[in-house]
Amino acid sequence: MGNRHYLGGLTGLALALAPQLAHAQRASENATTQSSDAFGRSVGSEKTGLYNSDYVRGFDPVDAGNVRLEGLYFDQVDRVSTRLVDSNTIRVGPATLRYPFPAPTGLVDYALTQPHGKPIYSLNLEQGSSSARGLGGSFEFKQPLDGERLGISGGFGWRNAQRYEGGQTRYRTVGGTLAWRPRADTQVLLFAGDFIYRSDEATPTIYPQGAALPPQVKRGLDRSQAWAGRNQDIWTAGAVVKAPLAGMRVEAGLFYSLRDQTSVYADILAGTRADGSVTSRRIVADGNNRDGSLSGEARLVKQWQTGSFSHQLTASVRGRKRDRRFGGSQTLPLGPSSALLPDPRPEPVHVIGPKSQDRVRQLTYGLAWSVVSRHGYSLDAGVSTSTYRKRIDFADPALADPVTRDRPLLFNLGGSVNLTRDVLVYAGISHGQEEALIAPDVASNRAEAPAAIHTRQVEAGVKYAITPRLTLIAGGFRITKPYYNLDPALRYRQLGTLRNQGLELSLTGQLAPGLTLVGGTMLLDPRISGEAVDSHLIGLRPVGQIRRRSAANIDWRMQGGHGPLSFDVALESLSRRVGNAANTLYAPPRTTVNLGARYRFKLAGGDWLLRPVLLNAFNNYGWQVSTSGGFTYTSPRTFTLQLAADF
Repeated sequence: MGNRHYLGGLTGLALALAPQLAHAQRASENATTQSSDAFGRSVGSEKTGLYNSDYVRGFDPVDAGNVRLEGLYFDQVDRVSTRLVDSNTIRVGPATLRYPFPAPTGLVDYALTQPHGKPIYSLNLEQGSSSARGLGGSFEFKQPLDGERLGISGGFGWRNAQRYEGGQTRYRTVGGTLAWRPRADTQVLLFAGDFIYRSDEATPTIYPQGAALPPQVKRGLDRSQAWAGRNQDIWTAGAVVKAPLAGMRVEAGLFYSLRDQTSVYADILAGTRADGSVTSRRIVADGNNRDGSLSGEARLVKQWQTGSFSHQLTASVRGRKRDRRFGGSQTLPLGPSSALLPDPRPEPVHVIGPKSQDRVRQLTYGLAWSVVSRHGYSLDAGVSTSTYRKRIDFADPALADPVTRDRPLLFNLGGSVNLTRDVLVYAGISHGQEEALIAPDVASNRAEAPAAIHTRQVEAGVKYAITPRLTLIAGGFRITKPYYNLDPALRYRQLGTLRNQGLELSLTGQLAPGLTLVGGTMLLDPRISGEAVDSHLIGLRPVGQIRRRSAANIDWRMQGGHGPLSFDVALESLSRRVGNAANTLYAPPRTTVNLGARYRFKLAGGDWLLRPVLLNAFNNYGWQVSTSGGFTYTSPRTFTLQLAADF
C-alpha cells in the first residue's frame, strides 16, 4: 500500500507537469485538453480556468512580481511577446507542492517556445478577436540546425483592428529563441522579442456620479479622441542555463523586461450621470516613459535518496535592478461631455513636464528543502532573506525624495498526505514580499509606486482522483496584505489591511473518451479593515472585487477523441462587482458563453486547423470595473475564424 501511495504521488506530479513539458504546435493547441486543473492555463491565444496572469485570488500576480519564466524568478514589467512563450500556468494550491519558493498570492509560470525534433512552420490567420474587429495573423517556425543539439524558433505576428470600445490599433509581435543542447541533461536558451503598439487610442473610462450605474453605451461606437494614441514597445530578452554540476544541478536565468512609451493617454469621464451626461471629461497626456528591469535567479539543486525518502535541496540567489522614469503628465480638461456619443475635440497644446526617477534594488538569498516519502506524504520548507532599497527622485524640488529600505525574513512551509491511494490532503503557510500597485490614472499622485509590501497566506485542501482521468480539488485560503487605493481626495495611499478569504473548487479531466471538462468555482470574501473603514471614508469591500467566479470549458472530440471534428463550450459567470469606494454602487452579475469548433485536416503535407468561435454567443452586456472604480463595457457577440497550419 505504501508503494502505491508513493507511485500515486509521483504520477500526480507527472500529470501536473505534463502540460509544461508539452510543446504543441498551433494546429494542435487546445487549452482545455492541456489543463491539469481549473486554476488557470493559457495555451496560445486560449485560456481556461478561474485565474489568469491578471487575476489570481483577487490580486494581479504580474504587478505583484510573482512571475517565473522556465521556473526561474522574472521581474516582468509588461506583456511578453507571444512569439516567445508557448503557454503559462497559474500555480496555486497543490500545484505549488515541490515547487521552490512559492509566492503567497500565486505564481504565473511561463514556458518558452523552443525547437524540438523535426522542423515545423506554422501559419495562422484570424478574423476578429475577443477585443476587436479586424484581420490578424502570424508566422512561426521551429528549425533544428544540428539535430537535437542546436535549433532556433521564432516568428512574427500582426493585427490591424478596430476596438469595440472605439479607436484604431495596430499590434506587431516579433521574437526568437536559440536553443543549444550539447547533452541530454544540458540546455542553453537565448531569446529576445518585442510587442509593438501603434495608434492605440485611449478607451474612455466612465467614473459614475453617486450610486447610479452608467447607461448602456452602444458597443463599437468610436468615442475616443483620434489624437490620444498610445505608442509603445515592450521588450523581453534573456538567457537560461540548466546543466549538471559536481553531482548537483545548476539552473540560472538572466532576464530583461522593458516598457518604452513614446506617448500614452488616459480618457476619463468623471461624474457620469445615469442619462449619459458627463460633468468633467479630461485627458491625461503622458509620454517619454521608460520602465526597465534586469532580473534573474541562480540555483544549485541537490537531489538524493535516503531509504524511503527522496530529498531535494535548492540554494537560490534572486535579484532585480529596476529603473522607472515617470511623471510629468499633463491633465487636459475638456469640460462637460457625453458618455453615449462621440465628442471629438481638437488636440490642446500641451507639453510633457520633467520626469521623476524610481529605482529599486533587491537581492534575495534562499534555501528550500523538499522531501517525498514513498509512504505517501511530503514536506516542503523554504526560507529567504532579502535586502530591498527603493529611492524616488522627484522632478519637483519641493518634494522630498523618499528612500525605503527593508530586510524581511520570508518563509514557506507546506506538505501533503495521501490518506488513500486516491485522496491527498495538502496545506501550507507562506510569508512573502511583493510590489503594491502603481497609482492609477485618476489619482492626484498618478503613477507613483509605493514601496514593497509584506503578504501572508494560509491554505489547505484535498485532491481526489475520482477516476484515473478525472480529478477534484477543493481548498480554502486566506491572504492578508496592506490595502492601497484612492482616498476621497483621490490620493493613492494605504487605506488599511485587506483580507481575501475564499474557497476554490476544480474538476478537471475526461468524463468519457473524447469528452474533457475543465470547471471550477471560487467563492471570495474580501474585507478591508483599518482607520479608513472605521471612519467611514471607504466601505468594507475593495473596489472592483467580486464574491464569486465560475468557469467551465467542455471539449468534445468525435470518435472517442480521435476524430477530425470537435466542439467546445466555454462559460464564465461572475457575481456582482463592487463599483465604488463607498460600496453604494455595484456592477450587475454577468454570464458569458462562447461556442466553438475545430476541424483538423491534412493538405499539401501539412496539418491544418479550421476553428470558428462565437464569442459572447448570447450578446450579454456587462461592466468591467477597475480597482479605481472605472467602468468599461464588455465585448459584444463576435464571430472569429482561425486558420492554422503546421508544416
